[in-house]
Amino acid sequence: MVASMTDGALGRILLTLRGVQWILGTKGDPYALLLRATGDDRAELGRSVRARGPLYWSSAEAWVTADWAVVSAALTDRRLTPRPPGTVRGEPHGEPAGEPAPWDVPTLREALPLAELPAALDREEYEWLRRWADPVLGERALRPWHAAAVRAYRSRSSAVGERFDLLDDLVRPATVEAARILLGLPEHRAARFAELSAQLAGVLDATLCPPRLDTARRYRAALPELHALLAETIAATGTPGAPGDPAGHALAGRLAALPAPEGRAAPADALTVCTLLALVGVDGATTLIADATALLLDHPDQWKALREDPGLAPAVVAETLRYAPPVRLHRLYACQDLELAGTPVAAGEEVVLLIEAAHRDPRHHRDPDRFDIHRTAHDRHLLPDDGHFGGLVGPVVRLAAEAALRALAADLPELVRTGETVRRLRSPITGGALRFPAARPGNVRPSSSARTL
Repeated sequence: MVASMTDGALGRILLTLRGVQWILGTKGDPYALLLRATGDDRAELGRSVRARGPLYWSSAEAWVTADWAVVSAALTDRRLTPRPPGTVRGEPHGEPAGEPAPWDVPTLREALPLAELPAALDREEYEWLRRWADPVLGERALRPWHAAAVRAYRSRSSAVGERFDLLDDLVRPATVEAARILLGLPEHRAARFAELSAQLAGVLDATLCPPRLDTARRYRAALPELHALLAETIAATGTPGAPGDPAGHALAGRLAALPAPEGRAAPADALTVCTLLALVGVDGATTLIADATALLLDHPDQWKALREDPGLAPAVVAETLRYAPPVRLHRLYACQDLELAGTPVAAGEEVVLLIEAAHRDPRHHRDPDRFDIHRTAHDRHLLPDDGHFGGLVGPVVRLAAEAALRALAADLPELVRTGETVRRLRSPITGGALRFPAARPGNVRPSSSARTL
């Protein structure tokens, strides 16, 4: 639909859908308030969701849960899949002729399909891709790249001045550079890759909350270009050691060289994985690093512990994934009629898992609202390792965050915040950070407040 829709028509639809979400939020429905994303207390919203029972029907037309046990069960239930009904690889079937009638408001997925973002595939597709890519995308296989990521973050952290923005001057450019190295994009494409990454920040949230028209235009222009850039890189590095991959270890080339069973094309699967890493991975790692750093600075004893023992970086990442995960919720759809938490769920209905809120479920976690990097494994995060895009991007995001924390602890031990952490408005999935004013001298007064834009 978006290919034949004028900007004016798209703008009206996006504005209508935003208005609907806003109105739903006025009814006191906690999930609708989360969609409205106007700075409400997310921890309190999670408690409000749990108060409505293990699974409740939201006015936003979805089943919603913040219950640890229900979320755990749903994540492994093969009758639930990320792919919406009536779609192929996350895209709507067909394309209606002409523009919709004034009274016919399409869904956000129909109006802005974001076809190049493979964030809503079948559970089985994600499982297959993870098994196929594991030889080059598992944490053990990524360890050599981890050293390059540490160098990227240390190069940036050692170059900042007395006052700087932690995101703009350090985390985001270093994360993009680490991703470029991992994917195997040539250096002469580095600047354009960074520009496209900036233009596509927050694209995952646009699958749930209608963006502004100018943002939608930006996504529509940048997504195909990034897709083409990655396809070009895969073609150039199709064989390890090829001219586009002189070191023989760039991920694009290694993925394309993996054997594929009959009926599958390794370059196409490689493009899916690389696209997820370039979009969800870069944005997720940037947010995770920003949140981990903010939480450490709010807990000086734990920041000191990391500085004294960089080996605590994985524990910091694990606790941040529990306390403030970079993907706060997952949307699944019933492939058939089923029962969840004693409640009938009809085929095609949406089930929203509030991951962040489930991490605050006091029936599972001790003192869940406390950030503590010394928690036991029992108290760790609840994030999908399979059947979801997180299973593909998770290892890269975690290792990037560990690399960044090691660099910050080594090069900026006196780091402080000098202003508010500004977050992207209407970002219920990622809660993406936009700005993080900071300084390195010890005599600058810190600030722990935060707000949204």
